[in-house]
Amino acid sequence: MLPEAVPEPRAHTHPLWFAGLIAAVSAPLAYWTVLVVIELAINGGSVSEEIMRSLGLLAMVGLPASLVVTFLLGCPLALALRKRGKLSAFNLCAGALFIGAALAVILAKLAFPSNGVELALPALGAGTGLFAGIVFCLAAGIPLRRQTP
Repeated sequence: MLPEAVPEPRAHTHPLWFAGLIAAVSAPLAYWTVLVVIELAINGGSVSEEIMRSLGLLAMVGLPASLVVTFLLGCPLALALRKRGKLSAFNLCAGALFIGAALAVILAKLAFPSNGVELALPALGAGTGLFAGIVFCLAAGIPLRRQTP
């Protein structure tokens, strides 16, 4: 009699490409939602046309940029972590936080080369990256800690 093979625990329950798609769409929407909440707090309940126009700008620029970043950096990070047996929500979110902060600084320097980078910008990028990482993990079903066999 042969011993039964013990199935290897999966690092995630849903496809990574699906999780990447959900995370890429959620990040610009979350960013816009934060802008709306700030606008409502400042103006006491009314949303300006400028905020509504920013939704269009995010749809035209933010969503494609988010898709590119997710599929060029986020998904390869998840695949590399999975290959090494280190795929966990903690590791993926740490990587997403770093990617978000680094890209915010890089994009700011490209857009405004003569301006300095304030601390709020990398913090905002890190927060956006962390949010996208959390959504990615939830959508993929990635556990908080790596499951060991």
